[in-house]
Amino acid sequence: MPTADVTLDRVTPSSPAVNAVDIQADLHLDTPTQLLRRKVGLEAEGLEAGLPQLRAGGTNLAVMVLWPPREANWEGIVEGLLTTMEAEDRRLDGVQRVGEPAEARAAAAAGKVGMFYSLEGAHGLDQSGVAGLEALHDRGLRMLGLTWSFSNRYAGSSGDGGGGLSPAGRELVMAANRLNILLDVSHASRATTLETCALSADPVLASHSDAAEIQANARNLSDQELHCICDGGGVVGLNFHATFVGKGASLGRVAEHAAHIRAVGGAGCVALGSDFDGLIKVPPELRDASALPALWAVLKGQGWTEEELRGLRGENFMRLWEKVRR
Repeated sequence: MPTADVTLDRVTPSSPAVNAVDIQADLHLDTPTQLLRRKVGLEAEGLEAGLPQLRAGGTNLAVMVLWPPREANWEGIVEGLLTTMEAEDRRLDGVQRVGEPAEARAAAAAGKVGMFYSLEGAHGLDQSGVAGLEALHDRGLRMLGLTWSFSNRYAGSSGDGGGGLSPAGRELVMAANRLNILLDVSHASRATTLETCALSADPVLASHSDAAEIQANARNLSDQELHCICDGGGVVGLNFHATFVGKGASLGRVAEHAAHIRAVGGAGCVALGSDFDGLIKVPPELRDASALPALWAVLKGQGWTEEELRGLRGENFMRLWEKVRR
């Protein structure tokens, strides 16, 4: 269970004086899938979160998602995505794989985009379980999404009304804690989310989810789920997909989700998880990663302080990541 000192993180974004280079982090980018399918690199035209778009919008920490589709050779797809991103890391001077928060800050200070890998759905481990997770960790995996849109042998999904954690899933949660891998409950069923919050020794996050009180959707988080994440010191990354944003999918509507998460869980709980390059329908004002300053401007106009915005842009996530990697 989260300890009392973790709860203090719920309401306090990082102090502006701590670091010379601020981090702007996007916690969920499906760009690896686009690179693999199209056989292109991070500078290619038509990406929502390629290197030019990330730089133009100020993002200097990118969580690159390894997503195995429902009907696929799951472990084979994960290997292909990982190999693709490893090649980009070797090929491009502008990006750098990072495995620790200090490495992310050093990359940002050097003008590079740090990136690490997240597995979207533990089905990507297939039967390998903890051994597979350990192998991916050695290659830079730092975040594990327990489910995608269907339940798997480890956990129930919000996509099919699944149950909670299985015995194998509980073992996976404890292994992630041991490896200091962030646990992501976006796409998880409510039971999985609440059970993971209770079982994990570390705070958990929802990398790309919105608030169900603003837009009713099984993928969005109830206030109960927000409390279990935020009160434990975790963060929720704002998702830009029109289905989850709701009501015309405008930039202002994204700001409503941000305000609700702040009201329930504190400003220190709000982060960014755009879902760019995930074949989503985005608000026109947030066409790609270069447009993110428009969101900061709207939130500032609604009374968010500079410290709160600094937290939302990336420092709230960094506080969580630093805690988990310790």
